[in-house]
Amino acid sequence: MIQKIKNLSSDMLTAFEIPNYRLLFAGRVTSNMGRTMRVFARAWLVYEMTESPLRMGIATSALAWPMLFMPLFGGIVADRVDRKKLLLVTESILVVLWSVVALLITLGLFEWWYFIISAVISGVIQSFGRPGHQAMIGSVVDSKRLGNAVALDSVSETWPRIVAPALGAVLIGVIGIDGLFWLTALGQFVTLITILNIRWEPSKIKVPSNIGNNIFEAIQHIRKENIIMALVMLGLLSSLFAGSYNFLLPIFADSIFNVGENGLGILMTVGALGGALGSIIVVAASNSRRHRGLILVIISIIKTLALMAFSQAQIFPIAILAMFFMGSTQVMFMTMVTIAMQQLAPDHLRGRIMSLRVIFMGFSPFGVLIMGTIAEIHGASNTVLIGAILYGITSMLVLTLTPTLRKFQ
Repeated sequence: MIQKIKNLSSDMLTAFEIPNYRLLFAGRVTSNMGRTMRVFARAWLVYEMTESPLRMGIATSALAWPMLFMPLFGGIVADRVDRKKLLLVTESILVVLWSVVALLITLGLFEWWYFIISAVISGVIQSFGRPGHQAMIGSVVDSKRLGNAVALDSVSETWPRIVAPALGAVLIGVIGIDGLFWLTALGQFVTLITILNIRWEPSKIKVPSNIGNNIFEAIQHIRKENIIMALVMLGLLSSLFAGSYNFLLPIFADSIFNVGENGLGILMTVGALGGALGSIIVVAASNSRRHRGLILVIISIIKTLALMAFSQAQIFPIAILAMFFMGSTQVMFMTMVTIAMQQLAPDHLRGRIMSLRVIFMGFSPFGVLIMGTIAEIHGASNTVLIGAILYGITSMLVLTLTPTLRKFQ
């Protein structure tokens, strides 16, 4: 039994056998911790300065605006240049950007709308950096360990979402809001150092010189690989209909379950813990190449049922249980979609194909807008139910029309 546990642990961390991936992973952890703390600190400071939820929402969402169209250009760049150099440039700019923000806050010269400018700049830079990072994973990890590497990368995204807000709330009281921004800039600098220490020789890949030809080449490949198109559609549907329930949680906590701020904290924590468990499950199963398409179908069904259960829950414990499954299935679903896209992407197209992942994640604000409009008319409970039904029907339609995806191993 002990030996089996040791073997399982070894299989779960097989990507860490590659030194370059260890560095890439460490950089991702510090970068994601810093970014998540900045989102929390940005909302905190804007609300403190303006007492306006609207301005807080604008400043917080500004990061996603460029990600609706810029990542495709970022993917083209990631396929045309040395990916390590690309990441060094993007991380260096982010270090400077957030150091300037921290300095302005320290000097008392900061205005709330500066966050719109800095967030948009950060979104543009990340539109190049994120496809570059996704492409870099495929560059430093062999195909045997690729699934495990992507699953571990999901852990580096999920766990900071649990730890960073709580840590940020504590640190604000200790080092102040300006100190917290300096700390996130330092985290970005640590990420820069990890990338600097990656040792690799970029492959010599011939790509079309014309941007239109670059896009056409990617489209031609996606047309041949209909599984990729199906995966992109599933990700887009999830962002539009199944991932935008979070912004309605305060209404559920206050007006439906009558549990107030403490209850809202419980819901968000349980959802995050579900996501953390989901990431661990995917890591444990990442080296298995059996029935992945079927598992994706099952996860989509469970995700739909959990959303429906949450929307119609009349007692708080049922909502907590549903929230746990919503969090876990969301992370498992997105991680498995990413793994499949990585495995199906040839290296010379990896940046462009993985940029689609960044784009459909950038559609979340549209999901919030759609669900918010429906909520104004039909209320929060019916809105989540409608979103669940729309997601369930459309995702099952995509999976039904793509038998190769259902059979994907």
